[in-house]
Amino acid sequence: MRRPFKSQPDGVSVRLSTDELAFLSGLPGLLAHVDQDPADPAYARLHVAAYPDDPSAQADLEEITGPDLAVERQSDRGGFLASLEHLDSDGGLLTPDEAESWLTVLGDTRLALAARMGITEPGREDAGEPADPWQAALGFLAYLQAELVEELMDRL
Repeated sequence: MRRPFKSQPDGVSVRLSTDELAFLSGLPGLLAHVDQDPADPAYARLHVAAYPDDPSAQADLEEITGPDLAVERQSDRGGFLASLEHLDSDGGLLTPDEAESWLTVLGDTRLALAARMGITEPGREDAGEPADPWQAALGFLAYLQAELVEELMDRL
């Protein structure tokens, strides 16, 4: 089985199929909608309260960090999408910053999908039916994230 990532001196090479790249290009759009609907279980999962028992402290924290966190998430999603534009089925190279954006987007998408699927316990991503397309998507994202982490760890 071909591995999707390979550590290189100046980044991480990527080789994914055209279909895999097309699937990944939709992730930032999915995440943008998550940030707009507080009723979405994915919103709650990506906006975890640091002070659930102290609404005043939570409000202060959100006032201080909220705008920066939103900008950082948008930056990661934009970097992820921009990096996809220079990849094709022959592969391409992610810079270290792009690889970091990939990790963030893959992780945020996994959390969002798991929340929407009702998966609330860490490590229970395999709890659904194998033929379920959402389960397959979650598994694919987990695989990519694990492979990328492994390659990035090899760079250390």
